[in-house]
Amino acid sequence: MAKMYTGRDGRLLIDGTEQLKVTNWSLSGSLEMLETTTLGDSQRTYTPGVQEFNGNATLLYYNDGTGRNDAATELKKVIKIAGVSATDTVTLILRVVEGNTNHDVQLTAYITSVSFGASVGEVSRAEISFQGTGALTAVTI
Repeated sequence: MAKMYTGRDGRLLIDGTEQLKVTNWSLSGSLEMLETTTLGDSQRTYTPGVQEFNGNATLLYYNDGTGRNDAATELKKVIKIAGVSATDTVTLILRVVEGNTNHDVQLTAYITSVSFGASVGEVSRAEISFQGTGALTAVTI
């Protein structure tokens, strides 16, 4: 029987901690192609160049009663008095769960932007964007 994946199957882990209140995440990958065509060629030719991964996620801004707020933890990766340094990376695992099987994409990334706010009648949200650095560290899809 075919399996249709839905948002209920998705998970987001940041530095090994599953984020409790995530409404969505997305990951994009791209590969630059380098042209290798030379004079006299009648067709263009290419070779793979640099690969890139980036994405975003939406986390609900909350307090679970114990002081845990996943969104606040991620906001602090960008909103800092001392500025962001090269050591401020996070390990992201973007997961789709199928029964007892996890389909993961894992990467090291920088949180590149964060926005959050409040609106009457709505749950407060924090939108984060991330940029991968280096190669993917695991892929089990």
